[in-house]
Amino acid sequence: MGSPRLRKQFEILFEHFSGENADTQLDDVTGILFCTRRNARIVLNKLEEEGWIEWHPAAGRGKLSKLIFKQNRNDVSETLARRYLEEGRIGHALNVLDKDANRLSSVIQSYLGVSQADGKQVIRLPYYRPLSMLNPKKPMRRSEIHIARQVFSGLTKFDENDELQPDLAHHWQQVSKTDWRFYIRPGVRFHNGELLKLEHIICSIESLKSANLFQHLSQVVSPSPWVIDVSFTQPDHRAPQLFAENMAKILPPESMRGEDFDRYPIGTGPYSVTTNNDKRLILTAFDGYFGYRPLLDTVEVWVIDEVHSTMVFPSLADPIAGARSDIQDGIDLDPGCTYLLLNRVSGVAKHDRWARYLTKRLNSLAIFQKLPEDTIKELGMIPAHGMKPGWYHQPIDIPADDGDVKVTDINLTADEFDGEIRIAYYAEHPTFPEISVAIDALLKKDGIRAKFIRYGVDAPDIHDVDIWIRPMGIASNREDALAGWLLDYSDIEKMAKPEEFAGWRALVTGWLSQADTKFPAQEIGKQLVQHAQVIPLFHCWLGISKDHCGSLQNAKCNALGWFDFSKVWVKPDNQEVSE
Repeated sequence: MGSPRLRKQFEILFEHFSGENADTQLDDVTGILFCTRRNARIVLNKLEEEGWIEWHPAAGRGKLSKLIFKQNRNDVSETLARRYLEEGRIGHALNVLDKDANRLSSVIQSYLGVSQADGKQVIRLPYYRPLSMLNPKKPMRRSEIHIARQVFSGLTKFDENDELQPDLAHHWQQVSKTDWRFYIRPGVRFHNGELLKLEHIICSIESLKSANLFQHLSQVVSPSPWVIDVSFTQPDHRAPQLFAENMAKILPPESMRGEDFDRYPIGTGPYSVTTNNDKRLILTAFDGYFGYRPLLDTVEVWVIDEVHSTMVFPSLADPIAGARSDIQDGIDLDPGCTYLLLNRVSGVAKHDRWARYLTKRLNSLAIFQKLPEDTIKELGMIPAHGMKPGWYHQPIDIPADDGDVKVTDINLTADEFDGEIRIAYYAEHPTFPEISVAIDALLKKDGIRAKFIRYGVDAPDIHDVDIWIRPMGIASNREDALAGWLLDYSDIEKMAKPEEFAGWRALVTGWLSQADTKFPAQEIGKQLVQHAQVIPLFHCWLGISKDHCGSLQNAKCNALGWFDFSKVWVKPDNQEVSE
């Protein structure tokens, strides 16, 4: 690869000859570059190898050689910048562009997006952080869930219209109120080439017993080849939907997993992970996939670090920001919200008066009014009045026209409150730091100190947290997606009063046991707010504007804010249809 020093030598020659092709001698080049004849030959050869010049040496003393410039200074700088980008060295790319942020933005945006090379369809997408946790059995954030769905398969899955579809199980039937039978596809292989066996599926499903959503799972057996029977301890009419959950993806046995399985997982899905580091994630279409092989050969997710992100995109958490200026087809509100989770067990909110104060002081409108206008516009944020768009729920016993709640009315002893509220949030989230600033300002009005706990991969100890800023991150627009979120993904169980969580669990259990009962989403959402367990804050617009898709076809945004890589393809440009 051409080095910065080689680029500098090219620029010296280019400037000396004013960018014009020239007849010259090797001795002239040595004088221009201040080097020996031997080094001059080496430099000229390297410049020619890079495709920056042509050098035609003349035989014989006194004869003039021919120097032809194939590129100009900007071409060479941008070529080097692209090579640095391929290595994830954004700072180096900026340096070779003379720290010109506008040129860097132009180079990056020309490099990212859709391309075709050597018959391969490739898409490069920017993102603001690494995607390092891809193990469905562990807590995952919204974008990691999307990637996991490209890498793993389950017994069933939801399609882009949130309709239940076969996956590893091609058919299923309910045998009794507590028993289901699933018929498994034979010949499925993991990304490493190993065959998927029934014992792999049985072991993976049985591991779900530790999850609240699957606590009624009794046993998993195989009565005959490629058939699995699943039994529950209580009636369950929704098993096929439950097995579409992210936590229910089928994983390889422990013996097949490497130490870095969380970052380099092995699944049976349409894409395999071939690169995953702090600079980029690369997914490659799996030729051995049991379904339709993806048309998009490679998906690259590029990490544009915080230092350089503002130079390149208005919002790397949402590279298509601006698509919402005019709401259009393909743009919709996310199916959940950003919310505050109150610790009603061991935090200050275990006292009802404190819970009442926090729900009043930190309501969505109060925080919204303190957020920067640019942030609101870039992420398309609107105040939330319930857990899902269109819902309107208020904390119980707090009428809309009630006066302000004062800290002086709470009257806690020094042992119960030391003047400080501890607030946790994920440090790399694009809006949580700004939400924390707004909360800090609101609490200061009442003389309350806010202590912020910023965390990365490992979540904080619940006992150290009074308030947790959280995203819902549910993977489907279906209302019954709240079941898995409530019982397992939200951490509400750890911060709710046991008797109240038991009541919410009972609502889900009742829905599972009745075949014709609608999922009680509204009731669950209402109780979470009324009992001051959560404070809904904001909804955001998600979607893919057709104007931003270019040659990418069939890109439909899902509930996670991404599109299904395995369903899209690149339409060639300027292809005329012959009659």
